[in-house]
Amino acid sequence: MIKAFRFLLFWLIILNGSLATSQNSKIGIPEIEYYNRRVYHAATQNWDITQGATEMMYFANNTGMLEYDGTNWKKYSDFGGVVMRCVQAVGDKIYTGAYNEIGYYSPDENCNLVYKSLVQDPRIRELEDFWSIHSWNNKVVFLSLKGLCIYENDKLQSIIPSSSRFISSFVVNGLLLVQDEKDGLMEIRGDKCYHVANGKVLSGKQVSTIMSLSESELLIGTINDGFYIWDMQNIYPWEVSSNKLLKEVNIYRGQKYSEELFAIGTIQGGLVMIDRRGDVFMQIDKDRGLNNNTLLSIFVDREGNIWGGLDNGIVKINFNSSISFLQGYYNLGTGYTMDKFGGDYYFGTNQALYKISEEGFRNPLKDRDDFERIAGTEGQVWSVYHDENTLLCGHTNGVFQVKGNKGELLSSEEISGVWVFKRVPGHEDLLMLGTYSGLIVLEKKDGKWHYRNKVKGFDESSRFLEFDSFGNLWVSHGYRGIYKMHINEGITEVKDVMRFKNEEVADNKSSLVLSKINGECIFTSEDGVYSYDLEESSFVRNKKYETIFEKIDFPNSIIQDDYRNLWCFSSGTTYVLRYLEDGSYRKIEYPFLPLHQKLVNAFESLYIEDADNVFFGIEDGFAHYSSDAFKNYKTPFNVHIRSFQESKDSVSYFLHGNVLSQQAIPEFPFKKNAFEISYAATFFEDLNIEYTTNLKGYDSYHSTWTRVNKVNYANLHEGEYVFEVKAKNSYGIESLPIQFKFVVLPPWHRSTSAKTGFAILFVVLLALVYYFFSKRIELSRQKEKAKQQERFRIKEEQLKNAALVSEKEMIRLRNEKLRSEMVFKEKELANSTVHIIQKNDFLSEIKDQLKRIVKVGDKNEWERKVRSLIKKIDRDIANENNWEVFETHFGQVHEAFFQRLKEKHPELTSREQKLCAYVKMGMASKDIASLMNITTRAVENNRSKLRQKLGMVQGDNLLDYIEQL
Repeated sequence: MIKAFRFLLFWLIILNGSLATSQNSKIGIPEIEYYNRRVYHAATQNWDITQGATEMMYFANNTGMLEYDGTNWKKYSDFGGVVMRCVQAVGDKIYTGAYNEIGYYSPDENCNLVYKSLVQDPRIRELEDFWSIHSWNNKVVFLSLKGLCIYENDKLQSIIPSSSRFISSFVVNGLLLVQDEKDGLMEIRGDKCYHVANGKVLSGKQVSTIMSLSESELLIGTINDGFYIWDMQNIYPWEVSSNKLLKEVNIYRGQKYSEELFAIGTIQGGLVMIDRRGDVFMQIDKDRGLNNNTLLSIFVDREGNIWGGLDNGIVKINFNSSISFLQGYYNLGTGYTMDKFGGDYYFGTNQALYKISEEGFRNPLKDRDDFERIAGTEGQVWSVYHDENTLLCGHTNGVFQVKGNKGELLSSEEISGVWVFKRVPGHEDLLMLGTYSGLIVLEKKDGKWHYRNKVKGFDESSRFLEFDSFGNLWVSHGYRGIYKMHINEGITEVKDVMRFKNEEVADNKSSLVLSKINGECIFTSEDGVYSYDLEESSFVRNKKYETIFEKIDFPNSIIQDDYRNLWCFSSGTTYVLRYLEDGSYRKIEYPFLPLHQKLVNAFESLYIEDADNVFFGIEDGFAHYSSDAFKNYKTPFNVHIRSFQESKDSVSYFLHGNVLSQQAIPEFPFKKNAFEISYAATFFEDLNIEYTTNLKGYDSYHSTWTRVNKVNYANLHEGEYVFEVKAKNSYGIESLPIQFKFVVLPPWHRSTSAKTGFAILFVVLLALVYYFFSKRIELSRQKEKAKQQERFRIKEEQLKNAALVSEKEMIRLRNEKLRSEMVFKEKELANSTVHIIQKNDFLSEIKDQLKRIVKVGDKNEWERKVRSLIKKIDRDIANENNWEVFETHFGQVHEAFFQRLKEKHPELTSREQKLCAYVKMGMASKDIASLMNITTRAVENNRSKLRQKLGMVQGDNLLDYIEQL
């Protein structure tokens, strides 16, 4: 157990040390963004800062409260032109204090901030300016010089008056502390003030900040007397190295940044960062990037950015970035090269070569005077090189040797522009230098470098040059291509040169840049990574390194460090492929995003001091990267709908990304169906936020990512819609989408109420029409009834007179019809009787003959008599008497048929007339064949001949024709 405790303690010490080291790892100044009054459209002074539950930033400004969403500023001025002194977010409310006024802003159902005053007791009107607000034990405390107002659940609980004046108040480690001008430091318990141990020490001093140093120690800052320590028993001065500076610059505000650092806002020295040991970690003042030295307020947001309310504007300091800058104030110029030699750091710029001691370089209070210009090196410096005891400088005027604070020209006057230094393999005493026009050689004699010769046979600019393992010298030229050459043993002349144009390299269209990786010459461009195949004498794609960049854009250039990491530069961006133990690489790009578009294009340079510290040349100086500075690049953030407004309406709707649900779903009339929607993401570190939107019910897919934070829709059809937006920062982290629901109502003639009204109106109209027509019908019916009665009376008389005549005529007609029917029936009876008699006679005769046939014994005679009998039956069937009987009956039913048939077709035979009669009766061919004693086929043939005689064409129907006769 003891061993385990010691082991844990050891690692805690190591971790604490590493944290301290990481916090002291910034060499330069973090990136700073300044907002002046023309940006936020309010007064210059900003007295207090807070961050709300929605992640919005709020500022107490001279003209009211400012709200910042990461893109847009908005001002709230709900109580006139009084100066707002303090602002504090508690839950979803933003409490404010001003002259004789305290209250809070809270969101309504549309997420609009609505102000409510808490001034109900007239005593509050007598307290004048309120300077600070605290959340303490579920209460809200307002401080004025004359007293404290304590609220619980937004109801006044007590007012605690000051004995003289309350200078300031603080909530630290759960304690509510106030400083009374006369009684010194005091503690609020309940609704009373109590003296703290040794609190009188601070009487007459202006306490401006109190911060927690530990659970039992508080750090007390005063405006004129520096810092004190309160250990709960005594209050005594904090004797540390930063005290002298802090007394000079006057501590005005303070906030604990981390367990190791404290951010101090001063009146005359800008922002001072100190560590828990009391050493100055950094100072950012007007000379080092601020627009004003007075910080009236200071606040650390959830991302680790430091916000400052200046006496003239607002500043945001990206303090948690891994990148800091040596630019602007230091006046070094554009950075091209850097190195460390003899305990000093050297910086090559477009102005000259500068140096600074290591102690001065590490000093957080270093200034421009600490950087010493090397005399004689004025002008463009391209590179520096050093060995054990000599520092050389590649300059636009040649090569210089730096001795102390002076540079001595080594090259001859005709040599201009030294780009780079390279050791000559096999010749430790020789240096090959690439110049504006060819190559030169330096030789080391007696421990000193001397100009030896210019290499003959090659006069091209040689900014990039490397020796390969076969002794070949390679030079890449941005415009002319790549040169491969072999130099003689004396290193005085180029024996042969091969030139390869950029476009002659397969699949390449861009300028190729020479690099040396793991001893191999590599050529890179935007189109790929190439190497030279000696056997094929041509350039081929380097599959090994292209695999590394398989999912990454090919870099314009690559620099390998001593740790085998690959530093890549591409289109203004920077990243490193960190070499891992298994031989693979891991891409790291997020820490270098602050360098975007700051590097010198096509002249990217870096100096790797060690595994954790890297320096880059940038357009206005140098940038420092520390891998020790830990930062979570995957921190989630939210996107907010800042305004949802119908284009002709003054009402706006808001919705915050961290609000679980939309409380009110607005409905818009159809004539107001054009909308403007703006949105913003509360990720304050990044100005390059991109957004994608989708209007469900209108858009079929999300829009492309764009930095535009506003969208318009017009002429939406009626229906329910859901607008969705999400954001993405430079680190590729996407916010959760936020959705805003709304309804476009149908036009008035398609609305539910209109349809109901139309239905009711239609029913009413129907009822009116029904009533009107019923009345008219009733009147018409009454009139018609009277007319009908009159007509009926007249008609009745006429009928009575005609009834007798008609009755007589009917009786006469009935008698005639009965007589006609009787005659017909008698004829029919007679014909039927005659026919029956004839058939009976015929059957009797056949019976007798059959009896005689039965008695015949001879078979031949029997057959002859049977045949004779069959003929006789046939003759009877064909007997015209039968037809005459049929014709008589048919003529009675179809009077005048045969007469019309004979008139129209006199050429028809009797047999054909019979066929027409049978067809008119609708008889089938089989039945007609039986009646006519012929075959069915013969009937069909007769029908066909009949059609020809009747003059019918193909397709005409015989029955239809006969029916028309």
